[in-house]
Amino acid sequence: MTTTEHRRATTQATTRAAVWATVFGGAGVLHFAQRRAFDSLVPEGLPGERRYWTWGSGVVELGLAAAIANPSTRASAATPATLFLLAVWPGNIKMALDWQRSGSKNTLMTIGGWARVAGQVPMMLSTRKLGH
Repeated sequence: MTTTEHRRATTQATTRAAVWATVFGGAGVLHFAQRRAFDSLVPEGLPGERRYWTWGSGVVELGLAAAIANPSTRASAATPATLFLLAVWPGNIKMALDWQRSGSKNTLMTIGGWARVAGQVPMMLSTRKLGH
């Protein structure tokens, strides 16, 4: 690998880490600031109160943000981040279905909900590369 290629790869890795630390950190904060919105995403079959799932996933997202932001723990955060995105996928599907069935959401919101579901795949592929 040339020096230029190495710099480019390092820049990409740093940018990816900054993006994911921001995404997980922002989402983690929102889990506490907008609890009701996140409560509604929790699938019905999960045991316990929805609020506990909201708080728990918010804490996990904040932890992932911290681990990704720290270069010494970034690589070890790749698998947990990817598995977390996989674990919350049913909530994103529920949101898209709820928006589709709701008469209060416009067509653009419905399309956005399903785009979010489809977008989960490239998101997981990206988090797998953290620390590389």
